Amino acid sequence: MHVFVTGATGFVGAAVVKELLRQGHQVVGLIRDPLKAAHLTQLGMSIQMGYMTSPQTYLPIVPTVDAVIQTAQLGVSGRFTRATKDKINQADEAMTLALAKVCMEHDKVLIYTSGCFNYGDHGTEWIDERTPATPSPLGEGHARVVTQLMELHQKERLKVLVLSPGFVYGPGGLFKTSFYDTLKKGQLRVFGKGQNYWSPIQVDDLASAYGLALTHGRYGEVYNIVDNKPIRLRQLVDLITSAQGVKSVGSLPAWLIGLLIGGPLVKSLTSSFRVSNAKAKGDLKWQPQYSSFEKGIPAVLSKLNQTTS
Repeated sequence: MHVFVTGATGFVGAAVVKELLRQGHQVVGLIRDPLKAAHLTQLGMSIQMGYMTSPQTYLPIVPTVDAVIQTAQLGVSGRFTRATKDKINQADEAMTLALAKVCMEHDKVLIYTSGCFNYGDHGTEWIDERTPATPSPLGEGHARVVTQLMELHQKERLKVLVLSPGFVYGPGGLFKTSFYDTLKKGQLRVFGKGQNYWSPIQVDDLASAYGLALTHGRYGEVYNIVDNKPIRLRQLVDLITSAQGVKSVGSLPAWLIGLLIGGPLVKSLTSSFRVSNAKAKGDLKWQPQYSSFEKGIPAVLSKLNQTTS
């Protein structure tokens, strides 16, 4: 297939591009910086320069491809405030709905990247795709876009699939900045008591799900992409410190961390999402290579240690 990937140089987007090229697909990636895309162009990706907030830079590509995979996210810096959240959500909604409109006009497939924060805090209860959305702050924008996409599927026959990753980890992205780098600086702490569940997914396992969604996914469906074993936040952090050979770190009250990095972010990260991947396994014929965070984290840390030493 000929696939257009937005956010192609991002942490998730780059992994998706590599997986699609490995499977033999043709890929054109939406990028802002050719230097950051050099390793992907060497693998065979074509580039389209463009920006989330400038539809004219990317919409003309849609009629020329078979499918669009939306992984782009507006980059921000500083504290994650409500205003920041709203800015990110507005950019995502505008871009995704613009892509959806052109996909409908030209009968193209759209795969949208959502997230498990859509479900909100469900404590120790298992979450699947039938669980009603009561979003945490980080999931509010995605939940709104998913609702609109599903309405377009039902009313206008938009060929759309939604992938909802859990906590994506790997040798980059949020994991590197929020866990690995802060540990190196001696600043890593557990948010709150750490008894809330997270559902991780290793970035390459996530990328493989996109490739399978192109061929096995059913339009109008949402697929949770997480590993087999949800893990409490306290245990997740302890696995990181243990693998790095350092002592366990302490915790800080959620309200205090909120003052430092932003309330909406902390409220989401202290929510509990214990998510099932049964539907993705069944429909997409997908299996994570790393069945748990415990099995996936050693290779990630080893790679980060090599690249930062």
